[in-house]
Amino acid sequence: KLTIHNLAALVGLLNEREVRLLLEALLSIGKASQCLVELPSQQIASLLGSLDKQLVLKLLADSPEEDLAHILSALDDPEKDSLFNQLDPAKKDRLQQILNYPEESAGRIMYSQFFNVPVTLMASECLEVIRKRSQEISIYYIYCVDAEGLLSGVVSLRDLVTAPPHTELSKIAKRDVISVHPETTSEEVAKIASHHDYVALPVINNHGKMIGLITIDDVVDIIQDQATSDIYASAGLQEDDRVYSPTMKSIKNRLPWMFFNLVTAVLASSVVSLFERTMSELIILASLNNIVAGMGGNTAIQTMTVVTRGIAIGDFSFISKVRGILKETMVGLSIGFITGAATGLFVFLWKGSAMVGVVIFCAMTLNAINASAFGSMVPLLLKRLRIDPAAGSGVIVTACTDIFGFFSFLGLASIGLKYFT
Repeated sequence: KLTIHNLAALVGLLNEREVRLLLEALLSIGKASQCLVELPSQQIASLLGSLDKQLVLKLLADSPEEDLAHILSALDDPEKDSLFNQLDPAKKDRLQQILNYPEESAGRIMYSQFFNVPVTLMASECLEVIRKRSQEISIYYIYCVDAEGLLSGVVSLRDLVTAPPHTELSKIAKRDVISVHPETTSEEVAKIASHHDYVALPVINNHGKMIGLITIDDVVDIIQDQATSDIYASAGLQEDDRVYSPTMKSIKNRLPWMFFNLVTAVLASSVVSLFERTMSELIILASLNNIVAGMGGNTAIQTMTVVTRGIAIGDFSFISKVRGILKETMVGLSIGFITGAATGLFVFLWKGSAMVGVVIFCAMTLNAINASAFGSMVPLLLKRLRIDPAAGSGVIVTACTDIFGFFSFLGLASIGLKYFT
């Protein structure tokens, strides 16, 4: 089946003439804007810049305000302003209302066309309205509004069809409706929808008037964007750094983080250099050094991932932050103790050095405690400072773990050489 997403994927494979013909065909069936909003922002800007001006204006004129806001947001300010000023005045007013809401807010993603009925309707009358309008608009819930458009309640389809025909909706409507404000962040919208298992959420203004609707497909998009953002941030990448991004843009995005990583690597190496004499006297340390740092790094990443994701999805509403840190530290201690003991035994059997076996056991245990403690505390601290926990935690925690791992292993080895050999 050829879907809008499939058609959007074709755009990158067609030449300018073929793209123009495709968009003209989609315009004729009212699907052009749906295809455009499926494209990455960079491709939207490039595509509109390559099309005839009249075709662009026709495309924008036929686009719903919700899609139009997304399309214009992908353009540079001068081009966006130029196209905006050429729109129909009524369309401009409705579009400006959407653009006035903050980016990544409910107001930017809500649909202004939604289904609602007067709360004074009878059950039989409401069913008749549903029959007539179900072909022209998607109906998720039956929202009831008063004469002024204020949200009064919501009726389930089950209650509607089982109610006596002459029952007024106000008698069967549930008054406690979960809703969001147009300035509610998209992240909070996703949390509310997933927590209550809703397929749609009404958007109401400060006066209680229903002004829009957010549907499950928008919530899924938000969750996917959040997951992408977390994955990219943990690797020191920006969200607009994609496989189709220009080469120079990707280089500019990644280079600062690579230099930051270089600085932390130099710091870790400087710790190692403090123990060059110890390593020269006991060469085996050079081959075992990375085991301590590597295992500590993995422990830190696991802990940091659990805590960062816990912050994002609200896990800390079920446990205090202190208890969460203590729990993760105990997990790290247990893993470090078990893997350290196994490594120490392996080193003793392999190299025949009991002292080195004990040193690596102690170092791995201590570094696991350090890694799990930092891995749980750093994301919480960044959140407290209003910094995205996913953005900076990885580099900070990895640097602390490597430096402490090298210092503990080589420091303990130095003590062992001094007092036990």
